[in-house]
Amino acid sequence: VGWVGKSSYELMKSKLEYMYDCEYDLMDITIDESFKYQKSIEITNGIILDLDEHGFPAALEIISASKILGIDKQNLIPPDIDMGIVISAELICIQIKFTYFAFNQEQDVCFKQNLANNYGIPSMETVFSTA
Repeated sequence: VGWVGKSSYELMKSKLEYMYDCEYDLMDITIDESFKYQKSIEITNGIILDLDEHGFPAALEIISASKILGIDKQNLIPPDIDMGIVISAELICIQIKFTYFAFNQEQDVCFKQNLANNYGIPSMETVFSTA
């Protein structure tokens, strides 16, 4: 997924790469595995967004993922993930839906976080999925 040359608020559907380390309770969601790292932004305590050399989101790391998301560790191996990112000049909005099976039923856990765009990240809207 290369975002260079994409226009503001261009909606696209891309596949995520997902990794979860049960021992360290560390989740890594990579949007673009070929990205060249520029910097990280701590969205909230334990949630870090990595930006590529063009200032676009490229990966999301969640430290203590089971605690932050309220999901048992075994249900994080691997859930289906749908993630949306909307960035305007003023706001960064990240929404993630984790879907997993527990007790033979599909369960959904949603996470949403808004943050002021004090980082100069270009405006965009995009949707990603592991499914």
